Amino acid sequence: MVRYLIMGILAISLSAVSAVAAQESGSEKSPKKAFMMSILVPGLGEFYSGAKYRAAGFFGAEALTWLAWSGWRSKGADLRAEFRQFADQNWDEARYREWQAFNAAPLGSNNAYIETETLPTKEEDTQQYYELIGKYAQFIYGWSDVANLPLSIDNQSITSAVEEQYETMRNESNKHLKRASVIIGLTVVNHIASAIHAFAYTRSLSSSESRCVWVNFSPITPDGREGVSATLRASF
Repeated sequence: MVRYLIMGILAISLSAVSAVAAQESGSEKSPKKAFMMSILVPGLGEFYSGAKYRAAGFFGAEALTWLAWSGWRSKGADLRAEFRQFADQNWDEARYREWQAFNAAPLGSNNAYIETETLPTKEEDTQQYYELIGKYAQFIYGWSDVANLPLSIDNQSITSAVEEQYETMRNESNKHLKRASVIIGLTVVNHIASAIHAFAYTRSLSSSESRCVWVNFSPITPDGREGVSATLRASF
């Protein structure tokens, strides 16, 4: 899907740039226009200015980063669906609430386990819900492989192989999603680098007449008295 979208954008963009280039064939290219083109789609400013190989490099980098983002994002989302399904099958909120009531009972109030987290419902905060149940010992009694153990306030001493498997699955998903986020950052860098390069390259093509230094002479000094003064000006 992303691949076809990139190809479509390229085709439309190149058509637009070709039309602009045809209109400006007899005039100098605009560095500002090249900058804006490459900010929108890396490589377009270079293509507009005639640097086709450089355009291909920047656009190729753009295409590769989006393809990489699509791959990492899709994989991370698939793994996220898997670990959430695993949690739904192996973590029982009712059992956790049972432990919570035990922990709050007067019998163990002096040495109760300190509950530092509040579990939201899935509707309130889905991401936080699935993160908390596998991250803190407070939720250990909800896992299926410790369901038959007697309730205790010493959660730290309880281990759950199911919880560990869940955390491994969740970490794998997060790893892929974080890589996708890094790729987004790289696309931004590519846009900026291409825009700066397109501006500088287009400006370097300006005719020599637009880069000049001249001196103006005046029969009056800067303080208004008679004399001769010279003013140096430059345009690049």
